[in-house]
Amino acid sequence: MATLPDVHRAPKHRVLLVLVVLTVGILLSWAARPALPQSADQPATPVNQAAEAHPWGTTGCSLPGAAIDAVPGVFDFQHACIHHGGCYQGLDRQGDPAVIDRLRCDTLFRADLVASCVALHGTSTGWRAKECESTAQAYYAVVRSFGATYYTGSGNPA
Repeated sequence: MATLPDVHRAPKHRVLLVLVVLTVGILLSWAARPALPQSADQPATPVNQAAEAHPWGTTGCSLPGAAIDAVPGVFDFQHACIHHGGCYQGLDRQGDPAVIDRLRCDTLFRADLVASCVALHGTSTGWRAKECESTAQAYYAVVRSFGATYYTGSGNPA
């Protein structure tokens, strides 16, 4: 015959066991999920940079001896610059080899730069947001004017 303490102990152990099994199952299902690559139409911004591994270099925009892809509080174009570098190497946004014309790389770069400004400043019209937008347009103008030398993809280099 079961005593009162024995009757109450069995359900607590079952509940604890069920909770442990559920917790382990949830944790294992999260660990088994592969990282989702960036979709072809998602801009490269500071917001999604950490969620993505890049199969190409991660130098960003630079001049010899100096990185020029971020000014804190004004702009952060590092992720856009990294993707632009991959595109110039003939890789699509997921890192797979592709035939991408230089103009398409530069157009994606401009979209990423503008999206980075929006990610950093939202709908602000303050001087920092305006400086970000004008810097984005300047970066686009520079790659259109001087980027052909660095384009090694298999598409049209014009």
